[in-house]
Amino acid sequence: MSIYKRRTKLRNRSFAWVFAASAMVATSFVSTAVSAGAMDGSKNIVCAAIDVVGCTEGGKCVEGTAGSFDLPEFMILDAGKKVIRAAYESGQKGESPVKNMELSGDHMVLQGVENGRGWNMAINTKTGRMSASGVGNAVSFLVFGACTAL
Repeated sequence: MSIYKRRTKLRNRSFAWVFAASAMVATSFVSTAVSAGAMDGSKNIVCAAIDVVGCTEGGKCVEGTAGSFDLPEFMILDAGKKVIRAAYESGQKGESPVKNMELSGDHMVLQGVENGRGWNMAINTKTGRMSASGVGNAVSFLVFGACTAL
């Protein structure tokens, strides 16, 4: 394994918490539209990460799945407590507070900060499609997926 791959894998693991906070999305087979009332932040939402891009300083980026970056594939937004909970394949669990949750047009936008790193997520309230980002020291992730209300 090259030094770059080892460094990237280590950084990916250290930033896995970002997406626990990033409240991402139902499974890739979710293709039906979700009603706007269910995606307004009043109900819990489950999200599934489908595609992930990880980039390190210097502009080197790698595409993969959440599992290939040691990130959670499923996350639940607990609307009442304003936290995002994630479960990993390994059984590990994570939780991150949502600092800001706001409706803007057809999107619900969530933001958070944890351990000196930030994350953002936008969920389309009509289709359930989700985009999220997590940024930290010398590494960033983009996550694309889908969500549905529970």
